[in-house]
Amino acid sequence: MRAHVRPRLQGFDRNKVSSLYVAMRRESAQSGGMHIVVRHIESIMRMAEAHAKMHLREYVRDNDVDAADEVGTRDTLVLQCQHGRERNKAADSGAAAEGAV
Repeated sequence: MRAHVRPRLQGFDRNKVSSLYVAMRRESAQSGGMHIVVRHIESIMRMAEAHAKMHLREYVRDNDVDAADEVGTRDTLVLQCQHGRERNKAADSGAAAEGAV
């Protein structure tokens, strides 16, 4: 049965998705983290479809988008933190090298 379920992207709040994208871009710009691109939203939509499929639904609902957002945002935040730590390490290494000269 699950193999035959292909949830369609209908009936969910498209404004929620677009405001999510805007908020993610704003946050990445303010924190100086990695850039948020349209692929991030496409990934969240695929995760929402997978969540709907897991529940054997024909259509993606708002709670599927919310679940995908939670997972996608958490993963993005982890990547942002890793990116920031790597950038700080590189800056610290550069400052240490200057002090040694």
